Amino acid sequence: MVRIGRERLTLVGWGRFALDVEVAVYGTVVLLTVLAVAQDDGIEDFGEAVQVVLGPLVATFAAHLFASVLAAVNADRALPSGARFRSLTAHAAQYLLLAVPPLVVVGVYWLAGVGAPHGADAAIDLVADLGLLLLVVLGGIGGWRALPRWWSVVLGAVAAFVLGLVVIVLRILIEH
Repeated sequence: MVRIGRERLTLVGWGRFALDVEVAVYGTVVLLTVLAVAQDDGIEDFGEAVQVVLGPLVATFAAHLFASVLAAVNADRALPSGARFRSLTAHAAQYLLLAVPPLVVVGVYWLAGVGAPHGADAAIDLVADLGLLLLVVLGGIGGWRALPRWWSVVLGAVAAFVLGLVVIVLRILIEH
């Protein structure tokens, strides 16, 4: 969670639940990186495509929750209360929420039979492209939240695009 003063830097909020820009960026970069590696091997079927999307985000959720609980124990010198643990779990669950749009894309490709026999690979390609676009949007939102000026939106979006290019370069290096 990003704090600026006392405010959380949120992307979308529903009551007490808020999707943090920081979590969205981390999760998107983790997913894009795993997709870059997986695409080198090729995605055989839709089951594998689901695993490639869910695997890194479930692992990141678990790691984030574990690290958050450790930090809470360190800060409080006691195990977190039930309410605190639920709060930490809800925050970490944002990584799982990031899996929904890619799984919808994979599901639509599967239901429509798009690109058979390579539909799963095509779905993952689209997920990677949309992930890069999401990263640029998140950078722009983060830039606006940091300083509400048009140039900070552009700067944030360009910085996010450069981060996405790092993932693209990783994929190119893996393929060659």
